[in-house]
Amino acid sequence: MKTFIKILFLVNTFVFLYGLYLQYIARNSLYEKVMGSGVLLLVFGLLPLFLYHRYKDKSIDDYRFKGFNNDKENK
Repeated sequence: MKTFIKILFLVNTFVFLYGLYLQYIARNSLYEKVMGSGVLLLVFGLLPLFLYHRYKDKSIDDYRFKGFNNDKENK
């Protein structure tokens, strides 16, 4: 999983760099579609996989604020 995330990150980086190349050097109007697909790949591909890989074996109680008492718990 970790290797796949790294490969996806590199692909995403190259997509962004290719979009910048098209925008500034090639002066092609296709750069908007390339950059947009890079953003979609980042948001719907890389980010969910990274978050799942990072937090799959962790407990949610480790991240909960324990200094606050609910009114329901006090009754």
